[in-house]
Amino acid sequence: MRPREFGTVALVAALLLSGCEGDRQVHTVAVYEAPLSRCTVRMEARGVVRAVADMSQQSSVVVTWQSASGPAVAGPFSIQAALRQGQVEFGDEPSAKGAWPARGGEVFSRLLSTAGYSPVPEELEELLSATYGVLLGPKGTLMPGQTRALRVVSVTFDR
Repeated sequence: MRPREFGTVALVAALLLSGCEGDRQVHTVAVYEAPLSRCTVRMEARGVVRAVADMSQQSSVVVTWQSASGPAVAGPFSIQAALRQGQVEFGDEPSAKGAWPARGGEVFSRLLSTAGYSPVPEELEELLSATYGVLLGPKGTLMPGQTRALRVVSVTFDR
């Protein structure tokens, strides 16, 4: 191949490859079991992973707790969280910004207690980690073998 042909081929290849690197919409649904708290926790997150990035910096998640012990709790309870420029916010809690995960743990625990749930500290800590993970996208989501206190029931990813 002559130098001029090589340059043309390289230019075409570079243009084709650059077209493959666009922003990606991600949708993650993860279901975890908190056996000591006797709850199932479903996390549904949507976000954007920017071109050439591995993880999302802008996403939202709905975390829904469901008691497995029947009438002990009135019913499912949901918490919304968002990741904006690396900062996690819980629902209408503007004070939850900052010091993640410590501040997030306080807010999460208070909201769950108000709803009638009594989360076990080890499970709560891992649920915070799982929440942050699904906000980051597929590469941050806790999978089987990556949890100690929780059991991974299922994880699905869509684009």
